[in-house]
This record gives sequence, structure tokens and C-alpha cells, in this order.
Amino acid sequence: MANIASTTAGYENVSKMRASFLVIGPLLAREGYARVSMPGGCAIGTRPVDIHLKGLKTLGADIKVEKGFVIAEAKKGLTGNRIQLEKPSVGATQNLIMASTLAKGETKISNASIEPEVLDLIDCLKKMGANIEIDKKNILIDGQETLHGASHSVMFDRIEAATFAIAACITRGNLILRVAIQVSWNYLFIC
Repeated sequence: MANIASTTAGYENVSKMRASFLVIGPLLAREGYARVSMPGGCAIGTRPVDIHLKGLKTLGADIKVEKGFVIAEAKKGLTGNRIQLEKPSVGATQNLIMASTLAKGETKISNASIEPEVLDLIDCLKKMGANIEIDKKNILIDGQETLHGASHSVMFDRIEAATFAIAACITRGNLILRVAIQVSWNYLFIC
């Protein structure tokens, strides 16, 4: 297993891209500790991470927010539990799935986001040895002691592709998008 150089993700990195906050779940699950700057870098504006933090607390993490950092600790590891998301959130769903893959026992995330990006993450984690099932808007995770490396091609950014397509329409320009659309058939029947 590869060594992790630091359990801290500082402002200089997390402020540039909101998705950087997604390191908190995996760091906490693997190392029992994570210190991550509050996220920035979102074109939409400031968005809270309270759904992420409530879910991590439900898994047994102690959470503090100090001087712009979220400090999460689980000295004895995370423990599977039932998590009811107040609203579907792609980032919170992804963070909680990753944290739950190494939690002791079973986790059920209800009202989960079942977007293609979440399904792609689940596909990658399954290749790494995670035990994850989807039942409508519920995600069931049976925590494992370890995961292993795997090869996975990350799906394209569908929002970015749509943005370019819309820009071409508005400007009456020409555009060729070369992307492989990989949407699971399951996605069509889950929602």
C-alpha cells in the first residue's frame, strides 16, 4: 500500500477546486485523521459542506472547524451506519461512499445522488475491491479492510461538454465533441 505524505489539504490547493474537499473521506477512512481547508474554487459560489460533515459524524468521526479548516478524526476507525441525506448531493454522496468502503460493517446511504459521476466512482471502487450495491436512491456499502490498485478510465465531464455545445449553439458555430458516452443502463432504471 502506498504511503500518504500528508493528511492535510491546505487552502492553496483546496481553494482552487471545490472537488478537492473530496479527499476528507478517504483520508479519514484510511488514516483516521484529516485536516482539510474549507473548499473554494466553485464558479457557482459558496456552497456549504454540512451534508458531508453530518455523514462523516454518523460514521463515527469527530469533526471540528477551526481557522478555516475541517479537522476530522476517527481514532478507532469509521463504523458503518445508516445515513439519510437531507437532499441528494453528488459530492457528499461520493465522499461518504469513499469513507464507507473502509468503515467497519455496512453503510446505507439513503436519498443518495445517483448521477453518472457517482456511478463511475462506484465502478472504479468496485475494481479496487469495494463491495457496493445500488437500490434505487440507496447505496449499500460493505466496508472492507483494504482496497487495492486498479485501472480505470474516468468518464468525461458531461457538464463541460454541454457547456461547449451550448456555446456553439449560441454563437452559431461548429463543434465536434469527441467523447465516449458511458452511462450505465442501470442509471436509466434507478431514478
